Amino acid sequence: MSMINVQIAPNVEFKMTLDIPGIEEDPRDYDLQQHKAEVYAEFEKRLKSAFPEGMNIDTFEFGIDNGRH
Repeated sequence: MSMINVQIAPNVEFKMTLDIPGIEEDPRDYDLQQHKAEVYAEFEKRLKSAFPEGMNIDTFEFGIDNGRH
């Protein structure tokens, strides 16, 4: 499993631990970017459970958590 840092807009960040087949414990960001659809689907699922009334996301960027936080 890898810790993924999800960023929405410039100042909102979330961290998720996901098990993505084919991604090792210490992946390269390029390898992870190939799974954007899976990462976004899991992120959206978690947000829908937290905000059942709805949400709107204009920009979705993600990458490996580099430990800056």
